[in-house]
Amino acid sequence: MNKGVSRRGFMRKTLGAAGVALAGRSILLEPGRAGCATWGPFAAAARAFPPSDTVRFGIVGVGMQGSGLLRTAIRLPGVECVAACDLYDGRQELAKEIVGKPIPTTRRYQELLENKDIDCIIAAIPDHWHKQIVVDAANAGKDIYCEKPMTHHVPEGFEMIAAEKKNNRIIQIGSQRRSSIIYAKAKDLYEQGAIGEVCLVEAVMGRNDPCGAWQYTVPPDLSPQTVDWETWLGTAPKQPFDPLRWTRWRCYQDYGEGIPGDLFVHLLTGIHFIAGITDPPARAQSGRGLFRWHDGRDVPGVMTTLYEYPKFRATLRVTLNTYTPQVTRFLGDRVSTDIHRQTLSLLPQDGLDH
Repeated sequence: MNKGVSRRGFMRKTLGAAGVALAGRSILLEPGRAGCATWGPFAAAARAFPPSDTVRFGIVGVGMQGSGLLRTAIRLPGVECVAACDLYDGRQELAKEIVGKPIPTTRRYQELLENKDIDCIIAAIPDHWHKQIVVDAANAGKDIYCEKPMTHHVPEGFEMIAAEKKNNRIIQIGSQRRSSIIYAKAKDLYEQGAIGEVCLVEAVMGRNDPCGAWQYTVPPDLSPQTVDWETWLGTAPKQPFDPLRWTRWRCYQDYGEGIPGDLFVHLLTGIHFIAGITDPPARAQSGRGLFRWHDGRDVPGVMTTLYEYPKFRATLRVTLNTYTPQVTRFLGDRVSTDIHRQTLSLLPQDGLDH
């Protein structure tokens, strides 16, 4: 079938649209970046796509992140949500509400992989399920967009890469800063040498609210009848049904990684994207602690890490105890750059005695 919007094009558009949505408003940095700023539904020309040219996707996981991805994806021209999977009945109903029409829903993601009408998959699920669903999707001949972080444990990444190569599939890991036109501009400045010699990079993030610390509200109807708890546990250690673990899974290492997997990954991805880093740092030294959120979690609420890269050192600091603006700072001998959510600020360095 000759599709007007290829699966590859859909994956690119979806990631681009997510970056634009994160920016909050369109920002034209320079003519060459216009294409990046206008990806997605915000500037797509109004045009009708015949059914034969429509890309049909299925979504696995319709929670906080998945529901946002679903809303964005269905606004893309020539794209249709065919089916949704979630282990919680309430989120199956949410998927139908977002799509605006009845669609098949299921607790078994395998049904989406077996559906010949589905071209690709969007997956927004707990980290301990990433590897299995990505590998299964690739083996079923489906391209897949999966939320960050790529894996729950490092070795799982090699299995995912092997499945991608074996099946010649697209596996895209969503990370917002690789889609940001702000970070794209910073990357241009870095590659052009405009920042100068960079020996230190700083990235910080701070929160001071229960939601920011993953104390999400438990759905009032959550029970072993409305959620498939045994399937949700997957490869994690067996536990009696616990609504807090299901709702606030980022607080537990059995299912997530806390600060590193949820927040450090944003900071590191932005740094790696700007500097063109594809290898791990030579060394890392980290300090962490849990001082405030004594709710049974086993992940820290404060974490600072120093990374040693060949050309510079990078310090990352995240706290769930105090709000501080997000900033990534490349400190060069010509320019110091401050990258915030929607702005890129430059402080020239003349290098002269004053």
